[in-house]
Amino acid sequence: MTAPRPTIGITSYWTHAEMAHWDLDAVLVGQGYVEGVRLAGGRALVLPADPLWADHPGDALDHLDGLLVVGGDDVAPEEYGCDRHPATGARHPRRDAVELGLVRGALARSMPVLGICRGIHVLNVARGGTLVQHLPERVEITPHRAGDRSFGEHTVEVAAGSLLSTVIGAGGLVSSHHHQGIDRIGAGLACVARAPDGVIEALEDPALPFCLGVLWHPDADPAGSGAPLFGGLVAAAALSSART
Repeated sequence: MTAPRPTIGITSYWTHAEMAHWDLDAVLVGQGYVEGVRLAGGRALVLPADPLWADHPGDALDHLDGLLVVGGDDVAPEEYGCDRHPATGARHPRRDAVELGLVRGALARSMPVLGICRGIHVLNVARGGTLVQHLPERVEITPHRAGDRSFGEHTVEVAAGSLLSTVIGAGGLVSSHHHQGIDRIGAGLACVARAPDGVIEALEDPALPFCLGVLWHPDADPAGSGAPLFGGLVAAAALSSART
């Protein structure tokens, strides 16, 4: 009998959108995340920002084998005790609260977690870390964000012996789209990849089986360069599910 595909919960935007004939509030997620999970052998389940999960994440996590926290708007600096920078985007308290609750709940039960772009920021803030609210004040931003609607490209160097190195190797070229970064690293997390300009590109918790955040976008090419990260999450979720 074939083993059931592990179920990966994928967080989502809670936002206003135009679709076909409609102009309305919507739950959205980029197809690259869903395809990444599907092609890796997982069962993708899109999670709306249900306020219940901010304080009771188990209501969702009980049905999942792994959690994928996707990219999106800036995490509010109020969540990590910092004053707001003029370049920081509008606050999205519902999404912030739900994603932070889900990540903390998943880590507490050693559930495999992968954070992408905003997702690495949520992971860091969930562990008490802080963010650089506007990287252009520190580095040349073009490699990280070529424009408002386009990806930048740069290389990353991955720390030898890290979980990330077992998933993607020593590094390579990645696609990025962000203007914020990691400042103070949260408790239990370690930097395991950097860009050539020194920007922290990946964090992981070496004490957990699979807790990983990357600042770049594997969803931009889920069937190619992004496949190993999605594969790593799904494989870890399958192993975790088999143990329970």
